[in-house]
Amino acid sequence: MEERLARQEATTEELYEKKEKLEDEVSGLKGDVEGLELHLKKSEQEKQTKDGQIRTLNEEMARQDENISKLQKDKKQMDQTIKQTQESLAAEEDKVNHLNKLKQKLEQNIDEASTT
Repeated sequence: MEERLARQEATTEELYEKKEKLEDEVSGLKGDVEGLELHLKKSEQEKQTKDGQIRTLNEEMARQDENISKLQKDKKQMDQTIKQTQESLAAEEDKVNHLNKLKQKLEQNIDEASTT
């Protein structure tokens, strides 16, 4: 009976030692879980910050795209105006050249008439 009691005491002591080890391990794991939860919370906050920055940048890109579109439209209109102005200028230059030729002919006719 004493032998049995000694074995049970030894088993009980062994179980208490295992229990203490397991409690220490559980405590360590709880600390790890708390650390991971804190890291997760921080990561979620960073994600929200980055999402806000991305949203802001996307809005800015949309505004820039709108400005680019307006500027391209303005450029097209200016190109058309320049083309029309150049065409008008060419037509006016043609008229000036024609009038200069007529003037030269008239001056020649005057010179010929005054010499005769």
